[in-house]
Amino acid sequence: MSGGGHSGGGIFINSTDHARFGLLFLRNGKWEDKQLISSEWVKSVKQSSEADPGYGYMWWLNKGNRKWDNDLSEDVFYASGFGGNYIVVDQEHDLVVVTRWLEPSKLGEFMGLVAKALD
Repeated sequence: MSGGGHSGGGIFINSTDHARFGLLFLRNGKWEDKQLISSEWVKSVKQSSEADPGYGYMWWLNKGNRKWDNDLSEDVFYASGFGGNYIVVDQEHDLVVVTRWLEPSKLGEFMGLVAKALD
């Protein structure tokens, strides 16, 4: 399956590759027995930027005006791509969620349903 991009930017990857990317961050930058990304870098992407509490280093955060109306931790972070493509990383629940073509206004509601399914 091919991925998608727009306006001359973005990356073209499928859902499995999205999940692999999310898993790399879920595991604090480690893939199998190799540290590919510094665990300190992964920790830092979850820190709010000065300009926007809902944004870290190229990742959106469940904080500030981006906080979802559900019980998910503020430690959840996510990549947001064109057309409602998301990679959500929830380290507390050891979970990566990949969505494709999800209406952006529905992401928080969708993640609330996922959280209920985990209980």
